[in-house]
Order: sequence, then C-alpha cells, then structure tokens
Amino acid sequence: MIFEPKVVRVKTDYESGTTVDIDEITFDKECLNITVKSNSWSVKVHFDVIYGFRVLDEGDLGEFWSECNLKTGWCFEVIDGGWNALEKTREHFVTGKLYQPKEYLIIGLNECVSVLAFEQPKIVKTSSSNKPL
Repeated sequence: MIFEPKVVRVKTDYESGTTVDIDEITFDKECLNITVKSNSWSVKVHFDVIYGFRVLDEGDLGEFWSECNLKTGWCFEVIDGGWNALEKTREHFVTGKLYQPKEYLIIGLNECVSVLAFEQPKIVKTSSSNKPL
C-alpha cells in the first residue's frame, strides 16, 4: 500500500531554515505543546484537543520530502496520504470513523511530529532562555 502525501504549508510568522528543530514535546489530557526552535526564533505549537500524536526520525518520512522540507516550511497540514490515511486502513480506528481528525506535521532537523487534531494549532512565540545577565 503506497500513500502519496498531499500537504499544505501552514503559514506562520516564523521563517523556516536548516536550523529548525523540535526542542521539547509536552502532553497532558488537556493539550499537546511542541517547542520548535531555530537560530532566530523559538515558538510553542499548541494543540487544544488532539486524537493522537507520534514522533519519528525524519528519515522514516521520506515520502513527504518532495512536498515538504525545511526549505519550504516547518509546519504543514497533511490533506491526504499521511499517518491519518494509514490509520484509516485499520478496521478498528474508531477516531477516523467518528471524528474525521485533521493531520498536522511539524518537521525539524531530526525529529518530526505528526498530530491528529480537531483544529489548526496556535503558534506562540516563546522567550529566549539565553538572555544576557
């Protein structure tokens, strides 16, 4: 079974580049937060309601790189052919049958996070921890 991913870049105020990386992931029953950093900015990608998430090495997502990579962006909505489509092939993937979640892919230099969510994430600038004393 081959999936051809179709993605749309989520527009943000934060430029992509080769220094973008996933720094931290925190999850509780209320939300998922992904801290993404580059040499020039740091943001928290906040999801209020999620159905699931997975973290993979960028090498495990090679089918995506023709459409999305750090030259074109770092936050994408996966319209088709991603993790959600793969899960929908399973008979017991109840979430996909009841709720029709949206899928987002946050990519970094090494790790990538796929998120099945109810709505687009909120992206909030975080303060730098390297402030001069």
